[in-house]
Amino acid sequence: MRKNIKTKVLRSVLLAKINEGGVTYCPSSGKDYAMSNNIAIAPFPERSQAFEGKATRRMVSFYFRKNKDLFSKNLSFGAWYDKVSSKTYFDVVSPVPLEKEKDAIALGKDANQIAGFNLSDFSEIPLGGTGEYSPALVTPFMDRLSMALALITNK
Repeated sequence: MRKNIKTKVLRSVLLAKINEGGVTYCPSSGKDYAMSNNIAIAPFPERSQAFEGKATRRMVSFYFRKNKDLFSKNLSFGAWYDKVSSKTYFDVVSPVPLEKEKDAIALGKDANQIAGFNLSDFSEIPLGGTGEYSPALVTPFMDRLSMALALITNK
């Protein structure tokens, strides 16, 4: 019962942060990466989801369950609400230390991403991709996973 209460409170906090702008949160460590010296890169466009309107608890819960295989590896949940399009975006992200910016950019490009996000100053880092998933446009999944894990574990 306590775990359910804690989970509900946590999801409420995440939901508020998403709908106010965004969040980068690691479920396995409980770390919120806001204002950290990291770059959020979404190396798995095949796991990205976009929703009309603001996020709901149900959306967050479903996304966590659907991607628990990656979240259990210390990868993070990245989500933001775009006021211009009135859409919410969910991603599995790698918070890469700023000193590894070149590697972070390479990982984002390997995943055909539009941009990475500097979590220390909340600025976008253009990557030149389209954001779409197509096997012809991205590096194989296991290669991206290996690189993402190496970058977040300082190997």
